[in-house]
Amino acid sequence: MAASKTLVLITGANQGLGYYACQQMATTGKYHILIGSRDVSKAEKAIETLANDASVKVDASNLEPIQIDVTSDDSIKAAAETVEKNHGRLDILMNNAGIAGGQAVATDGSGPSLREIYRQHYDTNLFGAVQVTETFLPLMRKSTLPGGKRIAFTSSGLSSLQWASEDTQYSAANWPIYRSTKTALNMVMLYYVKSLEKEDFVVTASDPGYCATNLNGNSGLKDPRDGAKVLVRAAVEAKEKVHGHVVDEDGPEPW
Repeated sequence: MAASKTLVLITGANQGLGYYACQQMATTGKYHILIGSRDVSKAEKAIETLANDASVKVDASNLEPIQIDVTSDDSIKAAAETVEKNHGRLDILMNNAGIAGGQAVATDGSGPSLREIYRQHYDTNLFGAVQVTETFLPLMRKSTLPGGKRIAFTSSGLSSLQWASEDTQYSAANWPIYRSTKTALNMVMLYYVKSLEKEDFVVTASDPGYCATNLNGNSGLKDPRDGAKVLVRAAVEAKEKVHGHVVDEDGPEPW
């Protein structure tokens, strides 16, 4: 029964890192997972695909589609109302939905302005994550999850100011808009670390690495299954190992 399992919401879970994080958590049988998607039919399709994947054992009864568009306050509110009606609480929130589009205005003048490109990225990657968190906090406060209620943000190694200042593949010369949303997201993560520290919350962020997903046209160098392991780590590992940090496979990363 869903009531006896840890209840997890993963935004942007119908594909990419969110999908594989869902797969890995579902195989344990410990979680009831809400697969968040802007298009609920895509969440339903993801559940069908997970259930029919012969390489893993997934009980589809532990998976539930939910419509949530992180750029729409009405959609977020409706999703929270659905969770409250069906479950009455939320134990783990994984803010994973994100975009990484073009980083500059088209040379021929077509397409969105620079302001609009920034706005689109921040609306999804930062504002969306904040609004989802704030809207679901009342439900999370009803959780009695042993070890603490969990909020996990999907960040990036590109968010590190230390690494950005160095002349490496992380140089600030690359992906300025996308990475600035993730640096800002890290600050938001720390805000929740401090503001919720007396309420038995564990708050963290993950750096899954440069994974081959639709986010980058599948150009990433890392298998998204491996990247998803870091998302899961941030969401479930012991508090002392992840709380208040951006973590990768090896542990906390520099700011």
